[in-house]
Amino acid sequence: MDVKRKKLVGLIHHLEIGGAERMMVTVLNHFSEDNFEVHLIVFNYRGALKEQLSPNIIVHDLNIASVSKGILFCLKEIYSIKPDILFTGIGHLNITLAPFVTFMKKLLPKSKWIARETNIVSLQNKTANYPKLFDWLYKKFYHHYDVIIAQSQDMKEDLEDNYFSSDKIVVINNPIDIERVESASKEKSSYSFNPSNINLLSVSGLREEKRHDLMLKVLSLLPQQYFLTIVGGGEKEMSLKELAKDLGLKERVSFEGQQANPYVYMKKADLFLLTSEREGFPNVLIEANLLGLPIVAFTCKGGIEEIIKEGDNGFFVAFGKIETMARKIEFASKYSFDREAIKESTQKAYSKDIILNKYEEIFLKD
Repeated sequence: MDVKRKKLVGLIHHLEIGGAERMMVTVLNHFSEDNFEVHLIVFNYRGALKEQLSPNIIVHDLNIASVSKGILFCLKEIYSIKPDILFTGIGHLNITLAPFVTFMKKLLPKSKWIARETNIVSLQNKTANYPKLFDWLYKKFYHHYDVIIAQSQDMKEDLEDNYFSSDKIVVINNPIDIERVESASKEKSSYSFNPSNINLLSVSGLREEKRHDLMLKVLSLLPQQYFLTIVGGGEKEMSLKELAKDLGLKERVSFEGQQANPYVYMKKADLFLLTSEREGFPNVLIEANLLGLPIVAFTCKGGIEEIIKEGDNGFFVAFGKIETMARKIEFASKYSFDREAIKESTQKAYSKDIILNKYEEIFLKD
């Protein structure tokens, strides 16, 4: 007798390289190997992560660049599939969909609606074109989801303090695909670090909230042997290159652009830096630790202090304290980190099996 497979539908904007997009692929790939019929509704089926998507997943490409313009087509597609579980994976898409959830539940009474939040919402909304509107939307509609997955305790507390308090909000950290990261880190790379330098590394999009301007100012306070490699692209690239030139850092920083495989850089760097003013739950720190790379980071809302155990896998500094950050980097570069212990503790805390079992409990719970 055949057991009817549950229909799981993932929802994402595109499959360009990013934490939310990678997480969606990881979750859907995992469940496509289990007793699920897995679908992906994507507004614009583009991006390097397409190559990592399991062939078992049924893709529905709306071929619409804008979420707001495509939301009604998205709802129509959801209704045609009639999912048992609808899993939406990025903040701006979650809140665009939220006002329609109650109506869709009437059409699909057996469907379970799950949103994975990717931001510290109150901070993210401050940067929106209409902050008050977005705050109102979150207060009015977000609790209509059956479950809201927060990546960090910071994220959960922000939702509860500023929008609504509910036992629907659960914390599940991000998983790491250990085999994928370790395998990718062993690939050949044309980039080489100078062993006479102390090699600092940043891997992230070059966006305002990542505050690479502060990172460059920190570098300017460090001795000449400290060299910074920045992997990532974005709208701030040109202004950051100008700032590096103005600070006299042209020979001490390398802008590598976006790379499909940042792990070859992590494998060989000495320290990983993060200077963001806000995060969701930065996977990149866990991936760096998985490869034994210690971290020095500014604290900000988004799980930094949950990830970094001072003296074990890195150090953190109060946000914006540039001089303190420079001194901490110098201290960390001479500190005896146990890189094997960093790898082992990261595997135990964030392995894909452990985290995805928590997703399975959420998906299957009545």
